[in-house]
Amino acid sequence: MYGAFRAGAEWIGIMTTWHGISMYAPLTPEHYAIPGTQRCVFRIMQEHGDTQAWNLYWLSKPETDYLLSQRDGWFHHYHSLSEQQTLAFYTALDTEVINRLTLASVLGLPPREAIPLLQAAQLDKTRFYAIYGGESWRQTMLGRLFVAARVADDRHRAADAADADVVWIDFHTRHPTLKNGTRHPRR
Repeated sequence: MYGAFRAGAEWIGIMTTWHGISMYAPLTPEHYAIPGTQRCVFRIMQEHGDTQAWNLYWLSKPETDYLLSQRDGWFHHYHSLSEQQTLAFYTALDTEVINRLTLASVLGLPPREAIPLLQAAQLDKTRFYAIYGGESWRQTMLGRLFVAARVADDRHRAADAADADVVWIDFHTRHPTLKNGTRHPRR
């Protein structure tokens, strides 16, 4: 699901980051750009490297995923935010929602750290909350955030499994040991 990245996205450990901030979507915004357009929300986010805005957008709009799979008929599934929604969207990012943290601060954390904060956040302080569905908006975001966390967890387990057969040599004792601490059988 996750692949090679361009334009500043990189792997750090097992978490995908974009411009040094945890990214929840499987790809950077440029991959979702609306076909045949020069300026769309995805290209603007890509141009500005706005990871938290991209996280909020991807979490809020599940239909965004159709842009990857339905390149020819995307307009049947995806609709951009209205001007009023867009203004409320960007204002929400700068709104303090929990313990003096802005929504952008929460959405810059790795998924497992962001989940409890988003569950407890006072999202009703934002206009976007009222405009975009209230608690159903929170539930949509949490559902997608749980998926992002699961993907990160699976990637972590895969990375651990890949290291399971690594032999570490202790040059002081000259006995090879496996990463889990057991001695490698001598030949």
